[in-house]
Amino acid sequence: AGSRPGDTVLDPFNGSGTTGAVAVQHGRNYIGIELNPAYIELAKDRIGKARNPATYQSQKVVDAPLFGVAP
Repeated sequence: AGSRPGDTVLDPFNGSGTTGAVAVQHGRNYIGIELNPAYIELAKDRIGKARNPATYQSQKVVDAPLFGVAP
């Protein structure tokens, strides 16, 4: 399937929002449908970053070692 900038992409199984993130990065409108509230929050975060990558601020901080984790 293909689309043009300004078209609307529908994803009835939104999941983590990957399709939505790519759609908005390429100038498409996006409608996602998801039942799982945890995935809805994840998708909102991912699509928000795709809409405004330079201005989006995530509240998540990961503090983990970079080296020496594997035996």
